[in-house]
Amino acid sequence: MFPANDDRPAPTLPPGVVLASLGRRALGAILDQFLVLIPVAIGVVISGYRPGDDLTEETLIWLNAITVAVAFVYELLMIGLVGRTVGKFATGTRVASLATGARPGWFSASQRAVVPAVAAAVPEWGFLLGSIVYGLAALGPLRQGLHDRAAGTIVVMAR
Repeated sequence: MFPANDDRPAPTLPPGVVLASLGRRALGAILDQFLVLIPVAIGVVISGYRPGDDLTEETLIWLNAITVAVAFVYELLMIGLVGRTVGKFATGTRVASLATGARPGWFSASQRAVVPAVAAAVPEWGFLLGSIVYGLAALGPLRQGLHDRAAGTIVVMAR
């Protein structure tokens, strides 16, 4: 994975863990995004919006902010409490500390949740920045997205 003249040691995994494939990670993320959108969509309907209504720029900004907040809370609580989101349960994966292989603590869970939230919150650039946050997992030997690198976590197969 590293060039021959690179003096850095090859990355190592904690004993007994197996990295999750990029396909499983992507499927889990897609499932989680749908789950995050459900309460947002219900809130939009309850607030009186109907298909065909005009959306102002201010309304779109609020919708984005609410979606980002729901996604942040969902990710933080699920990873902090059980080390997995519903999407990760469905795909047989979990989030683990790179150092120990155990469930990450609350600080790591919050770091892992805040990075994609900040990226997604940037108006008009959120989708692209979010794609970079998650897409970096395809480039590294440990399949870590930017959020994993910030939190010191990896996504592994659940036992």
